Amino acid sequence: MQGQLKHQSKSQFKGLNQFILDLKNSIDQDEENKKINIEIENIRSKFNHNSLNGYQKKKYLCKIIYICLLGKSDIIDFGIKECFDLINSNVFSEKKLGYLAISVLLNNDNSKVSVKEKFNYILESVFNELIKDLKSQDEEFNCLAIQFICSVFNCSEDKVVITDSDSNAQDWLEIIDLVYACFTSPLQKTILRKKSAIALKLLLQIYPEVIISNNNWTPRLIKLIDEKDLGVIISSLPLLTFVLNLKPQFVKTIIPSISKHLFKIVVENKCNPEYYYYEIPAPWLIVKLLQFLEQSFLIANKEGEQVLSIDKLDNQSVFELRQVVAKSIQNASQPIKGLSNRNSQSSILFQAVSLAVFLEASPEAINGAINALLMLLNSNETNTRYLSLDALIKLFARSNSNYLASKEKFEENLILFVKLLNDKDISVRRKSLDLLYTICDISNYTSIINQLLEYFPTADFLLKSELAIKITILAEKFATDSTWYVTTMLKLLSIGGGSTSNGVGFISNEVWERIVQIVVNNEDLQKKTCSKIIIKLLKNPNGQFSENLIKVGAFVLGEYGDQINNIEDLNINIQFHLLFDAYFKVSLLTRAMLLSTFLKLLVKFPNANFVPDIVDLFEIESQSMDLEIQTRAHEYLKLSTLNTDFKLAKTVIKPFPIFNQLENPLMNRLGSVSKIIGLNRSRSKSLVLAQNIANKPVENSFSESLSNNWYAGYHRMLYFDAGIFYEDQLIKITYRVIKNNFDLTYIFTILNKSFKSIGANITSFTVLNIESLTQKNNPNYIIGLKNIPNKTIRDKSNMEIQIKIRNIIENNESPILSLTFQCGGSFNQLNLKFPVILLKSLTPSQITVSEFQNRWTQIGQLLGIEQGESSIEIDLSHRQNYSNIVRLLTRLGFYIVEDLNFKISGAGILHSQKSNYGLLIEVEVNEEICKHLRIVVRCTGGGVSDIISSTLKEILGKL
Repeated sequence: MQGQLKHQSKSQFKGLNQFILDLKNSIDQDEENKKINIEIENIRSKFNHNSLNGYQKKKYLCKIIYICLLGKSDIIDFGIKECFDLINSNVFSEKKLGYLAISVLLNNDNSKVSVKEKFNYILESVFNELIKDLKSQDEEFNCLAIQFICSVFNCSEDKVVITDSDSNAQDWLEIIDLVYACFTSPLQKTILRKKSAIALKLLLQIYPEVIISNNNWTPRLIKLIDEKDLGVIISSLPLLTFVLNLKPQFVKTIIPSISKHLFKIVVENKCNPEYYYYEIPAPWLIVKLLQFLEQSFLIANKEGEQVLSIDKLDNQSVFELRQVVAKSIQNASQPIKGLSNRNSQSSILFQAVSLAVFLEASPEAINGAINALLMLLNSNETNTRYLSLDALIKLFARSNSNYLASKEKFEENLILFVKLLNDKDISVRRKSLDLLYTICDISNYTSIINQLLEYFPTADFLLKSELAIKITILAEKFATDSTWYVTTMLKLLSIGGGSTSNGVGFISNEVWERIVQIVVNNEDLQKKTCSKIIIKLLKNPNGQFSENLIKVGAFVLGEYGDQINNIEDLNINIQFHLLFDAYFKVSLLTRAMLLSTFLKLLVKFPNANFVPDIVDLFEIESQSMDLEIQTRAHEYLKLSTLNTDFKLAKTVIKPFPIFNQLENPLMNRLGSVSKIIGLNRSRSKSLVLAQNIANKPVENSFSESLSNNWYAGYHRMLYFDAGIFYEDQLIKITYRVIKNNFDLTYIFTILNKSFKSIGANITSFTVLNIESLTQKNNPNYIIGLKNIPNKTIRDKSNMEIQIKIRNIIENNESPILSLTFQCGGSFNQLNLKFPVILLKSLTPSQITVSEFQNRWTQIGQLLGIEQGESSIEIDLSHRQNYSNIVRLLTRLGFYIVEDLNFKISGAGILHSQKSNYGLLIEVEVNEEICKHLRIVVRCTGGGVSDIISSTLKEILGKL
């Protein structure tokens, strides 16, 4: 069979190669088109006979594909039928070419249809064949179908194409279900699962409602990070990133698994031999996992807050990740043999550094990372220099590193960073500029800004605009001396604003406009700026002025020039002539500004010698070819000639009001560095996307429903401090509660029941989440997982959950513990509720009968029956001994004050972080063996008695 396919392939490509050669030998385009048209007619006639076999269809379709790739999209419909025929074939080579032909022909369709129309047309055309191949037992056919999905259903992540309301939504769901099943099945081959991961991501991107509304899929997908095959893991990372952006509440769940993978590979150096790249174990996987972690720390919820921080991680994961970062830095700092090894270690270093700050790494680790990166800045490879600078930017922007604190260290590194501004590659030059911007602070801003101003004249044309923006922002941010600020900004305008001879400048309008805003809003700058501008203009007797400097001068001198009129060398006559001499040397936009300035000067100084010159200019420019100049000049001429005292002009010209804009608009022009340093951080596109779909909430509850048989363990925990929490045929979970006033520690022990019966281990055990059901603001309790259980459970494994009761606990606020695990190839998820109630904090209060009566009366007098007391009557589900009721109250934490005549009195203290409450109880029974109880509860906290009586009713009513 293999030899036959090889023979067919050789024969097929012989004709195709000859056709390609003929086209290349064409004298001109007309001859090529003629040959193509002849071949198309030949193929069309062959197809019309309907007698072609599979091999012949392949031969002619290959030519059609080539013609289409040459740009002849008008033949898209030609040959589609034959493509579908080949897809339906049971011969692999025919089916493969059929899928290839459809993906090429339809993807090169230039007809103006929407992405949605295109995708729906493709799905409708191939749906039946695609379903058949996805369900096929032939894995090669599965691969072809999945590869086709990856080829044609590809669009940008923020573009929703399909929604539940679409008429063919069910067809899309069927395709997605099959791809999902293929990806999550442990029985499928690795190559098929890797392809399925990519295909599933693409399908969910165009139909995200599937994952948003489906709570069962996400835990199953997250579980795949525990796969033994590293290829499946690395293929699933883009999919997991997309899913977690849609469901950020699951982010914390995946971190322990990733930390274990990294710790095993990087620190313990354990990895299968086939995954080694030279002497380094799986460097590509290490880099991808570190990138995934960095992105996880940046994921935000719908309020725009980061969902992951170091305080939300378990201690073991934090320890492992810090060790990974430290080891990566150590490896990169040592002498490395061979270019391949050096590149791998450097790549790992860059990502480790990006992650280090989120882990609050030690100063020693940060300084070690900086040293390693500084060494790489001297590399001969452009990529290495670029990535080193990028890593340094992230490090300095996100950490409080004081590495550059000493003057010697700063000067030494500043020379290196400035040197890279002249690197041969512009991307490195731009990154070096970003780094200088990032490290600039109150201690070094003068040095950095001066270096940037000195660099400006020789900077690359493409870099000057960005350079001017950064200088402007830094000067405004750190200026403590108004004179320094004005001098610095005018120097920038002088060297970068373009000359009046050609009008070409490198500084955007936002820069000089921002300077004007600062001057208008700060009175102490107005007089200084006027003086400095005049001095700057006087230093250029040849008239080669910066046009942006003229723009600022036109505005500032027109508004505030009169403030320096009493200075002989800076009087208003000098100001006017400097601006007037520049008028015909600047652009039309600047001329328009100057006309307004001259009107202001005319109004303020109506008797000055230059007034006739201004009127003459207005008269001349009223005949200008430029409409804006003509209109202004005409209007200003009327204002200045209607009366001799310029009364009308004075009513038009008013002092410029202060700007109300508080934010610097230049911050939006910072470029990529703004994302790194956290400025203008936008919410995740995928998160916004999720919120916009049918107004569905992004953060769904982890449980669609609680697991079967959850309540038995919940009820047991209400009154027993140790026992069985949950049990089924595979797993058994016991619990123990340790009380310390308002601090409760729940210790769960997981036992593997399946090992004895079927000899299977519980694997991939994960605490998916502990979902607090209390209010987010000022919660009634704070919950945290103290340790993570082992992934593999052969016998038993412990985990501890610590809870701090802060306030009164409502019964419906108890958390839900979500667990997932695999056993014998099956995936299992448990959603189990466990009680966090105020009654759990009860401790006995040993008082006498008379003290009990006094306190009972006091509560009634102070709070009244409505706030201080709650009474209930309970019909027990089973008859109980009177002594059992006494023991139960003791077990709950009551001190039995009196046990007399079928009436039980008890006392205790309820503990919370905010307050303690005295609690009294009276229980009346009608006989020794009873089925009816009357309970009265009184408490020193208003309304607390209702909560306690409700808890007691749930405990006693279901015994």
